[in-house]
Amino acid sequence: MTPIRPTAVFLPVAVALAALALGACAPDVHDEMPGRAQAAPAVSAQSGGLKTLRQIQAEENARPTPAPRPEPTPAPPQKLSDASQTPNQPPVRRRGSSSPPPPPIDQPATPALPEPGSTQGLTDRAKRDLMSPEVDRLRTEDAMGRLDPLQQRDLLRKQQDLRQYGPGPLGY
Repeated sequence: MTPIRPTAVFLPVAVALAALALGACAPDVHDEMPGRAQAAPAVSAQSGGLKTLRQIQAEENARPTPAPRPEPTPAPPQKLSDASQTPNQPPVRRRGSSSPPPPPIDQPATPALPEPGSTQGLTDRAKRDLMSPEVDRLRTEDAMGRLDPLQQRDLLRKQQDLRQYGPGPLGY
């Protein structure tokens, strides 16, 4: 194996240090007006000479001043299309496509279904049908005088309940 020469090791380091030293000595260039082409630096700046205040002011006055940018005028209001917007509604924010939205689809109105009928009448009739045989039996026994006072009270309550559910098929 051959020994490494010290110059081979230090050569890249020396080149890097030299590049840094040259970069530090380079004149500092600032772009005062970005976006515009800049003229080459003045001869006095290239030679490293110092300028007086009057020379700097004369150079500044000799430069053309950029015209102030006119304020952009607002775009005229766009016509509202009937399909996409109406004046009373805020604009709809479309997402994901640069193409205009498709026209709305006219769908037929769903037919109105009739309200479901009340089941209260059916419920009342079922309750009346269940209670009627018992009330009829109690009436028959009361007519024959076989009911004691507590059974007569039950008969009166059951008759009141029957009246609450409406007239029966015979009208009473």
